[in-house]
Amino acid sequence: MGGVRLTKKGASLYPLQFEGGAGAERRRMLFVSSLPLARSIREGVDKVNARIASFKRSDFSGKELFDSATYTLKRQGKMVRPALVLLGAKLIGEDTNEFVDMATAAELLHTASLVHDDIIDRDMMRRGTAAAHVKYGQETALLAGDALIAKAVSMAARYGPKVVKTVADASIDMCAGELLDYSFQKDAGLPGVREYLRMARLKNGVFMGTCASIAATYRRSKKSLALYGFGLSLGVAFQIRDDIIEIVDAGERRANGGRPGERPSPNLVNVFARQFGIDEEEAVENAIGLNNYFADHALRFVEGEREIAPYVDFVRVRSK
Repeated sequence: MGGVRLTKKGASLYPLQFEGGAGAERRRMLFVSSLPLARSIREGVDKVNARIASFKRSDFSGKELFDSATYTLKRQGKMVRPALVLLGAKLIGEDTNEFVDMATAAELLHTASLVHDDIIDRDMMRRGTAAAHVKYGQETALLAGDALIAKAVSMAARYGPKVVKTVADASIDMCAGELLDYSFQKDAGLPGVREYLRMARLKNGVFMGTCASIAATYRRSKKSLALYGFGLSLGVAFQIRDDIIEIVDAGERRANGGRPGERPSPNLVNVFARQFGIDEEEAVENAIGLNNYFADHALRFVEGEREIAPYVDFVRVRSK
């Protein structure tokens, strides 16, 4: 297969070889937009959605908080994190039905992070509609995110203090990663590749690793560490793919006159372009290579597990 390597200084700075050429990846499955799931995992995800749909006003102490807290939840995302919780349970031989509440808690925490991130990043849209802070105001959106976190902790509590602590520690890392991201934006600068990867690990990798391994943590399974490594690497690849999609979308917007006030964000494509003195097209090729590298690395933790492959392929080639 064709290889993609970091160019110029990157070859010595970051001595990684990336298998799976960008051209082959583009020809193969570039426009995948939804996560393909095995039947048992899909059924579990459907139960997570039903659990979310069953929330009542009393779950959030009244109509105003209920409306704002469930606003973003009702616009279903990709459901990758709850699917990882259920997949992790299945891979250690557990009944996925036992982990629907944990998977729901994972989606609540993820959604809370999106509500708060949209405020920090001043993003006006989320999942095709107005962001929560645009719809309800910044103060209410902040409290809605807080309520989602509290509800997630309440749901995770049934699995005991070790699970709650593990999820809480992962959430702290998510906050640290988002703070790094914000600091790059605030200073109008770009991190180096290593700083970027640290941010991606904290912001996305740790939580996805926790989702994949939380059932094993609960059951004290020997597979816990391997599942965590799988999810961590998958999460970094997921973040890189976000950046590739963002750059492609930005290119389309530039071709159509741009977006008012838009400026380059501290994503990996911009980092490559600046640090190694390459153009955007070559930077995208390098980002695709690094995405493939972390996807391949995720697979190494769970060799022989056939149900893992659709998750990894999705992260390689998703279009949104």
